[in-house]
Amino acid sequence: MRVLLLSSLWPPAVLGGAELHAAQLAERLVDAGHEVGVVTYGSPGERVIAQVPSKPYPLQEFANQPASKRALMHLRDVWNPDTGSILENAITEFAPDVVHSHTVQGMSAVALTRPGKMQIPHVHTLHDYWLLCQRTSMVQRDGTACTTSCRGCAAITAVRERQVRGNAPDVVLGVSKAVAAEHERLEWASGRVRVLYNPVESPPEPRPVRSPGKDVGAPVFGYLGQLAAYKGVGTLLSAFKAADIRGSRLLVGGRGPLLGEVQAAGAAPSGGVEALGWVGGDTKEQFFNEIDCLVVPSEWSDPAPIVLNEARARGIPVIGADTGGIPELISHAATPLLFPSKDAAALADRLRIFAANASAYTSPPELAPVDWAGHLEGLMAAYRDAGSG
Repeated sequence: MRVLLLSSLWPPAVLGGAELHAAQLAERLVDAGHEVGVVTYGSPGERVIAQVPSKPYPLQEFANQPASKRALMHLRDVWNPDTGSILENAITEFAPDVVHSHTVQGMSAVALTRPGKMQIPHVHTLHDYWLLCQRTSMVQRDGTACTTSCRGCAAITAVRERQVRGNAPDVVLGVSKAVAAEHERLEWASGRVRVLYNPVESPPEPRPVRSPGKDVGAPVFGYLGQLAAYKGVGTLLSAFKAADIRGSRLLVGGRGPLLGEVQAAGAAPSGGVEALGWVGGDTKEQFFNEIDCLVVPSEWSDPAPIVLNEARARGIPVIGADTGGIPELISHAATPLLFPSKDAAALADRLRIFAANASAYTSPPELAPVDWAGHLEGLMAAYRDAGSG
């Protein structure tokens, strides 16, 4: 099968998990005997056959851009005049059996309609909320999570719905039930959406067997992700301080606007917090080997945090907020430790509960809810269904 993948970014240009997943998928498809081509938004890389010019700036360099450039980027994200011809040429030359789009921010809704106009089977994966929110995350610029759709996003949603209607993707895949449900309300998506969880890579080697904490009742907690308000980092710092677990540590990996707060917490007399900076590759394995429990305190509707499944693949217990796709991913575990999102007192309580009986929450490594074999099986079914519509 010839598969044309669409992705705004492509390694080495990376902002989040969506482009990493798409790149891993490309290699898995090739390993399975399929031919793969890639169209991106100005991101050269392996298997890329065409690029839509990234104007007025590379997507991964969005931070600290002037308001005038951000406005132009949002305008092109509504309708990009370059996407149609470039994508049409790529489809004509590559002659795919199916087009599989992922995050298409910057390419505009043209990326979702051109395959249909050319009568090419089309599958689209929902990794975020781009179809509903101009910031893709339903998070405000100051880092706080949105509780309702703002006027600007509601207007853009209406425009995109009109653009996509009539040439919509044949099958739409949500990476969690939560993100799928948010998009079912779009008229064109109704009846086309199904859930296909992201798989997780097997750890490079088994995690060393360890006893929780250097001392009984003093576990090492960990956080890995962007250091931003909507990720719940402030709530986690407050909860860890309030939990006051003697001898316990909190390892915080990542970069972002709250780095200063994390460093300040580490310098406080109460101590216990360690700012690790960016964590990846070998340092990510070191991080997982050192912690006893991962905390995912998101305050936005986090679709399906990959780090959660990475922890489960290593047999690491997870404490998570009851928002987005987190509850359904943790619910597969034998002993879920959910807490109300944004509730520092409740999170502190969960930290104490874990510390008091950490061994009760250990579990064997699990590539759940789906491994790569299961993911590819579901994907092939989606490809076939798209072609039979």
